[in-house]
Amino acid sequence: MNKKNAHISEIHIIRAIACLLVLLVHVSATFYYQQGKEFNDITYFINQISRFGTPMFALISGFLLFYQVRYKGFKLDWFVSSRFTKIGLPFLFWSIVYLLFMYFELEANPFESGFKLFFIDFIFGNAFYHLYFMSIVFQFYLLFPILQLFRSKLIWPALLGISVFINLYFLKVYNPGQFNGLLGEMLSQRAFLPNWIFFFIFGGFLAYYYEPLSAFAKKYKILLSIAVLFVTAAAVWEYKHTGAIASNRATNMINIPIITLFIIGIGEQISKVKWLNFFFVKIGTLSMAIYLVHPLVIYFFQETAPVFIWKTELFPIVFGLILILTISLVKLIQLLPKNQYILTIPKRISSQESSKGMKPASLRYSSTQR
Repeated sequence: MNKKNAHISEIHIIRAIACLLVLLVHVSATFYYQQGKEFNDITYFINQISRFGTPMFALISGFLLFYQVRYKGFKLDWFVSSRFTKIGLPFLFWSIVYLLFMYFELEANPFESGFKLFFIDFIFGNAFYHLYFMSIVFQFYLLFPILQLFRSKLIWPALLGISVFINLYFLKVYNPGQFNGLLGEMLSQRAFLPNWIFFFIFGGFLAYYYEPLSAFAKKYKILLSIAVLFVTAAAVWEYKHTGAIASNRATNMINIPIITLFIIGIGEQISKVKWLNFFFVKIGTLSMAIYLVHPLVIYFFQETAPVFIWKTELFPIVFGLILILTISLVKLIQLLPKNQYILTIPKRISSQESSKGMKPASLRYSSTQR
């Protein structure tokens, strides 16, 4: 099959794993609250080791956009219209939903700090704890029309190096406290793009070097599997010695490329296992929708579930139930008219279409998976 028209099945897998990791972070945090605001070794491990999920979503967001530009070019009007319809409207809708939820259910007044701070919180995705990533993606969209001009493979290693420098500077050196007022508030946000820029740029690097990197990953998948074990062990050492770690920590600039290449390397083997491939395709396809609605499911599950279910040994059952309930809620929302403006759920590409050399699967998917 023509490489240009190849079906990139690994995208489903990366996106699904990222989605499941994010869900694991939030479910393990629920166990923390239900177990007297304490982690044990197991729930703490799950919570911390799952923080690879958010940067993986950022990587996929960058990859899909740059991969599309690589083969189809760039049209600004289409880009603006597509992003507003597929991402902007769901972000606005769910921000309002969660603000109403906070006000009526949790009795929290979003205007308590004033309208200006409310506006900053809103645009930086602070309507609820998970929406900050949407704001990061929007900031990346503002930068993307410039970045897409760099279409030579030769320049992307330099861009990747620059992104490492920028990301490290804003993580380790930059002090937002030097600015006062609203500007200081904006620059200190968790959703400030320079704190995440490496992962988007690595997505672009991967898009332009996908073929050689994919070949490398498949050839050295055993070596990469050992590297992933090392990454896991190093992450455990990191959080045990430094305390809770953030998803965009500096070490993830090494961890995420290794994990991503490993997933690409074993992608063919996973695809051959029908039930496993079906699971990853389903989760990957619904990942954006799962991301948007899962906090509501977790909250109401937490409020209604019996006390005994919060035993650590029952974690897999609780996680499975929350995943199933979240998917069920997504399916219910899909029954609503105009649901495409509420949840972004991409169209599936069939194996028949793929065998006929249709456009890459990545080009048929929303580019903002978290």
